[in-house]
Amino acid sequence: MNQFNRTNYIFPAIGMGLILSAIIFVVVLIPRWTFRPPQPKDLRDYTSQELRGREVYTREGCFYCHSMVSRPQDWDHGTKSKASDYYYDEWHLLGSERSGPDLSQIGGKFPDEYHVQHHRNPHSLKPGSIMPSYDYLSDQDMNDVTAYLQSLGSNGRRALDPQTGKLKWAELVDAKVPSGKIEKVAIWKGGANFVADRERIASESYDQHPETPYKYTAEVEELLLGTSHEAQLSKGAVQAVATATFPTQEALREARIENADVRAWTEVDYKEPATAPRDTVGITSLQKIRTIANQGRGIYNQKCGSCHGLTGNGRGWASASMTKRAANFWEDKFENYRTDTWYWRIRRGVPGTQMPRWEFELTPEQSLYLVAFMKYVSQNKGLGALKGMDDPIYGIPPSSAKTSPQPPN
Repeated sequence: MNQFNRTNYIFPAIGMGLILSAIIFVVVLIPRWTFRPPQPKDLRDYTSQELRGREVYTREGCFYCHSMVSRPQDWDHGTKSKASDYYYDEWHLLGSERSGPDLSQIGGKFPDEYHVQHHRNPHSLKPGSIMPSYDYLSDQDMNDVTAYLQSLGSNGRRALDPQTGKLKWAELVDAKVPSGKIEKVAIWKGGANFVADRERIASESYDQHPETPYKYTAEVEELLLGTSHEAQLSKGAVQAVATATFPTQEALREARIENADVRAWTEVDYKEPATAPRDTVGITSLQKIRTIANQGRGIYNQKCGSCHGLTGNGRGWASASMTKRAANFWEDKFENYRTDTWYWRIRRGVPGTQMPRWEFELTPEQSLYLVAFMKYVSQNKGLGALKGMDDPIYGIPPSSAKTSPQPPN
């Protein structure tokens, strides 16, 4: 074989290297140099103590196992991180392996003593944890990293109320550090009485709604305000359960610069009135919600009734044989479920139970009509005034129903 006929890979390699460099330059470097997002309104910088704690967190390599940001696609990692959570970070601690839980919302969930104990002896609080012991940290390092963790998230010490501009759960006070200097330190409102603060945080969070993965909240927002083909197909269904508070997604994004917690919609109420309306608008509105709920009822009877019962009381025929019984939608907690919470449970199912992921069989439009029926049942503790309940034959098994005579042969 002629050695001079070998293929020369030098020039293709140089070309591929140039292409890769161009991609890195455009996708990574240019945004880093030019991206200047507007400053969020609910924003407070780290205190000196929290910054020292962040340095300890970085030095010990904690970000190798723990992510520090929950993205929209991280539907199972809790609330989506906001710009105010990481605006002042010089470089963001994304995390890599994610072999530990996401810590972007860890602030306020546990008292300081828990974090100290957890770092000194993780297994004493979480048996089976693979987290190593950090009992070699000095008391100052331990206090600093605890202050950093407690500053994170919507309920952390850094959290600001976007309406008032004041700290939601903490206050800044002057404190003497080991070096003798006086610096600002964030402490919980109520001082040492952290238990009461923690209970208040938990109560307010619980009263708002069950925590829903942002993936499904964003999907409902897209169906409500988006222009995609799927959004156009689902427009009537989503507007039946949620009323948009902004005309477009651009308007919503601008509003969230001022207040990252602003809601994209208000819930449509499916509660039957105590007294029947007599005005034309009230009658028409009531007939509309009953019609929409009945559209979802057909899907429910076909897909859900065998487990949850035709009236939503959890006593379907299949439920009797289940180890974990099907949910009873007459329970009070379901009355406050939001559209995205219902949508999430319908689309994703409930892990650890026999409820399937209906996103494989139901379209978004069908899921939203089912949401309407679920809201009606949960808010009215049953089928209420929906059509069919006044029929005397309703609920009679097929063996007892009358059959029409067969035509002669």
